[in-house]
Amino acid sequence: MRQGDSAAFGVLYGRYVAVAGYVARAETDNSSDAEDVVAEAFAAVLEALSAGKGPRESFQAYLTTTVRRMAHRRNIRSRRTATLGYGSAMDVLVLDDNSSIRVLESTIMMRAFRSLPVRWRAVLWCVEVEGLKPAATGRVMELSPNGVSSLLIRAREGLRQAYLQEHIAQAPNDPCVDFSRHLGKFVRNAVRKAARERVDHHVADCRRCADSLDYLKEIDQAMSERPKSGAVTLALGWSG
Repeated sequence: MRQGDSAAFGVLYGRYVAVAGYVARAETDNSSDAEDVVAEAFAAVLEALSAGKGPRESFQAYLTTTVRRMAHRRNIRSRRTATLGYGSAMDVLVLDDNSSIRVLESTIMMRAFRSLPVRWRAVLWCVEVEGLKPAATGRVMELSPNGVSSLLIRAREGLRQAYLQEHIAQAPNDPCVDFSRHLGKFVRNAVRKAARERVDHHVADCRRCADSLDYLKEIDQAMSERPKSGAVTLALGWSG
């Protein structure tokens, strides 16, 4: 494709259209939008490749990221009321009996949750999953109700940052790892001035990290559009 053989894109389409459809159905609030999302995503990838941009290492990873971005935009525009939680479209309740889809939807949230400090996980579990009030949670955790509320605020914000960060694929030999591992916090304005300046300077020269940052900003915007309950319950409930 990069050498000018446009027919090669047809091969890529045939190879990856099924996985694109799978992700689109999981990411869209309305499953009837999935086909349009897939078409838009492939068109966007084709346009990027034709301009000398687009994926250079993993076509599938780039495509599925594009599918998610298209789905998030469509979800935001339609302002569906069926979405749950303060996570992104991975927390959308898909009324489907296919257990593999449910596992896919909960995986990112679960990894983010498990990366949190023990006390943050505990307060989120008590409040979001068990539905306990601050006073009851305080008795469990030996905290005052105000202490629980304060801890819960920090835990929710930590989960947001961790959730965003889980969308960034990282490899041990990634030359950008010193910057990409901070993007979740960066989007949430949770890094110091010096670190922010370093990331700003890096993304100005690194197209891949700039694209990743734009993607996380869209997810963060989607989180802001949604009610602030249910995401943890939904993800953890599916995980068993």
